[in-house]
Amino acid sequence: MNALINKQSFVGLQDCTWFYNGAETPPHQGCLDAVAEYFNYRGKGPHGRDHNAEIEQACKVNLARLLNGKPSNIALLSNSSEVISMIAQSLDFDAGDNIVINDLEFPSGVLPWVLLKQKGLEVRVVNHRNWKITVEDIMAQVDERTRLVMTSHVSYLSGAKLDYRSLYAQLKKTKTLLLLDATQSLGAVSVDMNESDFVVCSSYKWLLSIHGMGILGVNPARTAEFQSCSVGWRSVRDMFGSDRFESFKFHEDARRFELGYPSFATVYATRFSTGLLLEHGTDRIENHILTLGSNVIDRLLKSGYEVMTPEDPDQRAGNISVVAEEGESIARYLSEQNIYVWGGDGRFRISIHVFNDEEDINKLFKALESYNNDRETAMK
Repeated sequence: MNALINKQSFVGLQDCTWFYNGAETPPHQGCLDAVAEYFNYRGKGPHGRDHNAEIEQACKVNLARLLNGKPSNIALLSNSSEVISMIAQSLDFDAGDNIVINDLEFPSGVLPWVLLKQKGLEVRVVNHRNWKITVEDIMAQVDERTRLVMTSHVSYLSGAKLDYRSLYAQLKKTKTLLLLDATQSLGAVSVDMNESDFVVCSSYKWLLSIHGMGILGVNPARTAEFQSCSVGWRSVRDMFGSDRFESFKFHEDARRFELGYPSFATVYATRFSTGLLLEHGTDRIENHILTLGSNVIDRLLKSGYEVMTPEDPDQRAGNISVVAEEGESIARYLSEQNIYVWGGDGRFRISIHVFNDEEDINKLFKALESYNNDRETAMK
């Protein structure tokens, strides 16, 4: 299976084999050109600011298309951790209320809630079973005092995908909000912001962009009255109003969550990268990733590895995680051969994206075989 997007268009892929996508992706040449465009317009004074606004709106349009939503319901902040923390601090709760998370969550989806335990919020943690969390597991922890469920669409740790649509269908029968972290899925598989109350995503992973932006999708159906705990000049309707030293009014759309200017270099890059993804189509990208992933999982199992990620394509995306106490050593060994995977925390992770192909997979398994042979030799 050939790459969906030519490797030669990515910076650095001529010299390495990249399965590091769950951490970050290599920069596309178009992103470099987009950043250069930003710097060029930075030198045009007010004309540059006008162009920035146009690019920002175009970026939101692209993100809205990827999320099946509206641009007015997209906010751009600094990073996903900031977004999650802002929502956590803005949550209206009484002592004794609870939120539900799970033990496959990345720390940015855990720490803001642990902090709120000091104010009397109960944090309920759903434990995985065989590296998977089910809707039933989550709903078993939800009661009349549950204010919010926080979960990733795809786990950074196991690679398992949650059926968030079914979860939201049940949560809509309650007053419990759903915050979905799509950092490990948006750009790889389909995501629908209408099937959650909030969707958060990072810019520098599967979206093929660079660091510097946290994306927030707000579904207004149940969040119209949700007030941010923070405010900045971009959050309000009239920042130069005559009564600005006495009061203000938030924007009614997602802009109420934006405090100040975003990283425009990142906005330019993300506008390009999301356009590239839309050009190739989510269905084609998802099929490419899942097909190659099935090949990788099959070869891992035949080689005797314990795979954490489900075999069923409907239950995974681009991340494939493997149980390995020496995961960090494996990643280091592969890196020395210019093959990049993530390793540590008792596992190593192979993350497949649009530029990966069969040749990459063959290189990976040849290197894994060499690692195992070297390890056996060292143990004799």
